[in-house]
Amino acid sequence: MIDGYALIRCNGLILTSKDIDLDLESCKRMIGKSSSNGRREFVFKKDGFTALCYCKYLQTPDPEDQGRIIMLNGDIYYNSNSNSSSVGSLHDLHSMLARSDGNYALACIDISNGVIAFARDPLGSKPLYYEHDGSSNITIASDRRVLNSCVEAAPGTLYVFRLGLGMEMIRFSPIEYKPYVDVSMDDAIEHTRHLISTSLIRRLSGRSRIVVGVSGVDSIILAMLSDRILDVMPVTVCSKGSYDEVNARYVQEMTGLRTHILMLDEQDLLNIINEISTLDLDFTSTMDVSIACVVYALARFARDNGVDAIMLGQLADELFGGYARYLRYDYRSSNSSIHNDLNMILFNDLKKASHDLCRDESIASSMPVDLLLPYASVELARYVVNLPAEFKVDAVNGVRKLLLRKVAESIGVAHELAYREKKAMQFSTGIFKMVKRLSKALNR
Repeated sequence: MIDGYALIRCNGLILTSKDIDLDLESCKRMIGKSSSNGRREFVFKKDGFTALCYCKYLQTPDPEDQGRIIMLNGDIYYNSNSNSSSVGSLHDLHSMLARSDGNYALACIDISNGVIAFARDPLGSKPLYYEHDGSSNITIASDRRVLNSCVEAAPGTLYVFRLGLGMEMIRFSPIEYKPYVDVSMDDAIEHTRHLISTSLIRRLSGRSRIVVGVSGVDSIILAMLSDRILDVMPVTVCSKGSYDEVNARYVQEMTGLRTHILMLDEQDLLNIINEISTLDLDFTSTMDVSIACVVYALARFARDNGVDAIMLGQLADELFGGYARYLRYDYRSSNSSIHNDLNMILFNDLKKASHDLCRDESIASSMPVDLLLPYASVELARYVVNLPAEFKVDAVNGVRKLLLRKVAESIGVAHELAYREKKAMQFSTGIFKMVKRLSKALNR
């Protein structure tokens, strides 16, 4: 219960002020595909508002009696003992969001004041769309397929729609690009480790078991730290004979993590591609499809083993300089313009990452399992984006994710494993090559 509001935890939501009823059966088929697996349908109608969601649990027995309702897809972490965290009004809601961490999309109905408000977290890790005809009709949905035409809600923005008065947009994202001038590598290692640990503790709260996709140094850190908190099932998805098949055994030998190697062949991938083609996804490339297949395989493995959450290392590349192209930028050049400044490039890549995060969220929720993204922490992102570029990428020695490798060493990862060269997931797994081959065969 968030002060002043009845809270509904859901995996899919629609909220509308339209006078006509939605085609609820059609909506159910889209956002409630896996409703038999622990989801709970909830339809709310009152005073011109209609809401449909699929709930994991309902924190209030009778939402229709409540004046304010929040439908939350995801989790918000805030200090509930602080007066500043009370959200008895929309102003307080905005203030609370600005001071919070989490991965979420939410929609709020304030019946007494005729207000609908909705927002996504500052990193845009959950999908949320709206359709507004310019008058008194507005519809918000976590799946764009239920809308005739739609606009994607901007991350880190609270939208406030008042019947008869239109819509106001209020930014609350605390992530800004203001590079630190005086910070040491040792301080950066210590504080980054603390922020990752804090993010993990929050996201693992109340859980007893998770599946962690293990491949490179970012996911090894997550698996090792999580293993100190609860029961971890490390899983590597790959094809037979791939780099990651060998790497998974090496990681197990060096860390003691009992890694499950999940092998996929072309028939497996063809089946997965057919499954994900029914979801609310916008694939832009073969790489997109390849990553989606890996996430799907992990989510399905978790579901089949009775685990309700998977953890991924997404955003580590954008935060810590993991992509090979970052080595092309020389942050030491005195003639570098802002367009060639590596930190600004990383910051811009971070802001554009929501497409990939929403892809992975849509896949995981279709099982349904929760998607945990410890690197998609507002506090972690706000700190790391402003650290010196040379802390992240050593262009001279060709080392990417330098700071993260040092963090890995600080928690006990052997130097040779922490600095082991790692290819991009879609290539190292062998999945990309098979998906590309399948795509050519299907397009003939």
